Amino acid sequence: KYHAIFNNIPNPIFALDTQSLEILDCNMSVETVYGYTAEDISDRSFLTLFRENEKEDYAHKIKSLSEINQAKHLTKDGKELFVDIRISPSEFSGHEVLLVTTSDITQRLEAEQQLIQASKMTTLGQMAAGIAHEINQPLNVIQVCADLFLKMIRNGIQIENEQLTSLVNDISRNVQRASDIIKHMRDFARQSEVARNKVNINDPIKDVFNVLGYQVKSHEVELVLDLDENLPFILAEHNRLEQVFINMVTNAIDAMDEKCANTDDPDCEKTLTIRTFVENNKVNAIVSDTGVGIPQEIKDKIFEPFFTTKDVGKGTGLGVSISYGIIKDYDGEIQIDSQVGQGTTFSLQFPAMT
Repeated sequence: KYHAIFNNIPNPIFALDTQSLEILDCNMSVETVYGYTAEDISDRSFLTLFRENEKEDYAHKIKSLSEINQAKHLTKDGKELFVDIRISPSEFSGHEVLLVTTSDITQRLEAEQQLIQASKMTTLGQMAAGIAHEINQPLNVIQVCADLFLKMIRNGIQIENEQLTSLVNDISRNVQRASDIIKHMRDFARQSEVARNKVNINDPIKDVFNVLGYQVKSHEVELVLDLDENLPFILAEHNRLEQVFINMVTNAIDAMDEKCANTDDPDCEKTLTIRTFVENNKVNAIVSDTGVGIPQEIKDKIFEPFFTTKDVGKGTGLGVSISYGIIKDYDGEIQIDSQVGQGTTFSLQFPAMT
């Protein structure tokens, strides 16, 4: 009876030797998901399902009974799957074993990626004017230099070597600036990877202002960056973290605009502060604004998909929900501290790499 239940559980289940991680038995769902029959895979190491360069790291996690999220597994025909792995000690044929259950989350991750990609495209569309301004500035410098060259040539004026060098350097710097902006837009617009890489959290924060620099200036927001330059790496993906901070910064600007639009105070404060530091082996990022704040009764709802306090047409309500999902993907935590009329602080924490 128990063997029939074991075989018909829809998720793959493996019984592993506690030391060698050899597969002692598995249920029928393993063939459905991985393509291996019990005969194919029995007596092999469970690490066979991992990529070669990741086997040692995952062996340690499995033996320590750690929960494993978004691991990459290989099927019999070499296809890659993303799986969540749950491990518990058990007994099999009178011996202590590790009972390992895997859940194929590939389709869910693909759907989430499409949602994130759509959100990024919306973000770029909303910031088109700012991006155009950022590119227009270096083009103006190049145009001024070119006009000066033409004027001097038409008037037969000799261009001194020192002046020529200075103008050429100006052109070169501004061509590089425009090129960097375009490259950053292209990198931001590409499909994000689910894989985790070593990331210094300061890098995506700094890149946010390659996209939003004009918005910050045009909305007369004072930006305070207090970034610890000696942070340890975290395991995440640069592009997706940048999306998180873009969502937070744009929401902060909207909140401060709303507050100042509803007051007669000509000195209404608009200050955006972003601070990073490490504490208790956690990398922290704090994003604070001086906006309208979030009422207590809706604070618990803001991570829900499609929940928004903005007027119709001003937002989808997906930004904060997507950010929450990305943070959780990288084993992070997010907390909110907000006072109506005073502002809002988002506190993010990620495990530091050791």
